[in-house]
Amino acid sequence: MNTDSDLKTDVTRELAGDTRIDETGIGVSARHGVVTLTGTVGSWAEKHVADEAAHRVEGVLDVANDIEIKPSWSPIRSDAGIAEAVRVALTGNRLVPDQRIRSTVADHGAVTLFGTVNTLAQREEAEHLVRDLEGVRYVINELIVDPPTVEASAG
Repeated sequence: MNTDSDLKTDVTRELAGDTRIDETGIGVSARHGVVTLTGTVGSWAEKHVADEAAHRVEGVLDVANDIEIKPSWSPIRSDAGIAEAVRVALTGNRLVPDQRIRSTVADHGAVTLFGTVNTLAQREEAEHLVRDLEGVRYVINELIVDPPTVEASAG
């Protein structure tokens, strides 16, 4: 009997060997003979082919096909795409300290900003930059304003 690790490896190989699909967007997990497919493909046909490929592997009892269909022409931006856009927007703006700001994108476009900035204006600018990006549904701004300390001069 194949172990879960063996099943995962075998299904991944089977997907890679099927020229009808791009397996790079498909994740595979296995537990007690049940294989779960996740990720995204460009069409219903690819989703179906992935399902068939998993069933061809000896030892696979059942397949949970949780693959999402996202056509390449789809205007909906993935959370990964939004996260990349957030980084580009922050990096491209000289008004915000982009290296001190981190983000999490989840639930199809919910962005959380966290880290520290020097001023309230930087906090608001970072939120404004992100809020206007395509695909962002809402922003949770957890940025902390931590002004730099000013040393008193000896006078």
